[in-house]
Amino acid sequence: MAHRTSSPPTLLLLLAVAVLVAFAIAFVAPQKEIGAGVRGNFVSTNVIRTCGPSVSRGLSTMAHKKGSGSTENGRDSQSKRLGLKVTHGKVVPAGSIIFRQRGLTVHPGKNVGVGKDNTLFATKTGVVQFSNGSVNRAKKSKRIRKIAHIIPEEPVAETHVEQL
Repeated sequence: MAHRTSSPPTLLLLLAVAVLVAFAIAFVAPQKEIGAGVRGNFVSTNVIRTCGPSVSRGLSTMAHKKGSGSTENGRDSQSKRLGLKVTHGKVVPAGSIIFRQRGLTVHPGKNVGVGKDNTLFATKTGVVQFSNGSVNRAKKSKRIRKIAHIIPEEPVAETHVEQL
C-alpha cells in the first residue's frame, strides 16, 4: 500500500476558522461605518445620516415613488361663478341677474326679486343702485345690511324743436 500524506484534522479546522474570520471582517465590519448603532446604542454613537438607501440588514425600505396605480387627485368641482354680475350705476333690462350668492349676502330692495337659490334679479328695467340700511324694523335686524335696488328709467320725452 502506498503511504499517503494527509493533512491533520487540525489544519482543516484552522482553514475553516480563517474563512469564517475573513467572512466576518468582510460583511459585518462595514456596518460600523455608516449605520453604526442606528438600531442599537443611541448614546455612544454619533451617526451622520446620508440620503442613500438604508444600510441595515433585515429591514425593507419604503418606496419614495408611488407605483403605477390610480391617482388620488382629480376630484375638483366646477366653480359656481358667484358674485356681482352688474355694477352700481349700470342700466339693466327686467329679468337680468344682478347678484349670485349663497344665502342673503346682499338683500333685495325696490324692484329686485329673489330666486330660489338667493339670486337677485331685476323685476323692472332701470339703473342698479347699491346701498346700506336696515332691511326691516325688527329688533333682530338693527344691523346695517347691503341692499340692491333698481331705480326705474323714466322715459325721455321727445321734444320736437322746429328748425328754422
